[in-house]
Amino acid sequence: MAAKKEAFGNLDRRNISLHPKSIDAGCLNGIAVGLLAVFLFAATSAGADEFDALAIYSEAQPLNDRWQACAASFVRPWLKSQKLPDALAQEALDSCRSDQERLRLFFAGKIGKRSAENVIVLLREKYQSDLIAAINELRTRN
Repeated sequence: MAAKKEAFGNLDRRNISLHPKSIDAGCLNGIAVGLLAVFLFAATSAGADEFDALAIYSEAQPLNDRWQACAASFVRPWLKSQKLPDALAQEALDSCRSDQERLRLFFAGKIGKRSAENVIVLLREKYQSDLIAAINELRTRN
């Protein structure tokens, strides 16, 4: 359980870390991308002043952090394996479907089912890309 509390962090190639404190920028970017999708694909007709993206981000952050921590804890033991980074990242995210689903359900309650699906698709693509970059970077360091 302790391993699930660690997150793969901000996966910017200049500052790849597996420490939970470094996840804030990565989460913010991921949520920002997701929330942008909400504006693009929103099924509701709510006005922009009715939608508080910062409040939704703040509420979703613990669920998002758990999802990322789950993926990081899956990847960590496989870093020295011969698995291809894209396959490993896909397996990591697949193994964390329950955390992904909790986040999706949270978003569905806030922004609707269709918008939540769009946000999760975008976040999953971003996290998979970030995981691949992190795996490659960490493997070249060792």
